[in-house]
Amino acid sequence: MLTIPADWLARVFLSLRRSGSDEAQAAAVELQPFTEKPGQRVPVPRTTMLRTELALRLALGAESQEERRTRLSEEAAYLISARLDDH
Repeated sequence: MLTIPADWLARVFLSLRRSGSDEAQAAAVELQPFTEKPGQRVPVPRTTMLRTELALRLALGAESQEERRTRLSEEAAYLISARLDDH
């Protein structure tokens, strides 16, 4: 389990929901229950975080708007950092 701020998870959830890919939509559905405790750090299963990271990377590759690409890249980098720091 990784402990991630719920506010940050909500931001990632919204990014994934805006993406058109099936993978991003599925990751958003899986992530949604962890976004419901604003202001708290919530435990999230590592497998959920890995699927979310993959969905963000796929969405990043499909995105053409530079501002949105930057945001998706920052979110993916945060996930990777959180996962690596947990070791």
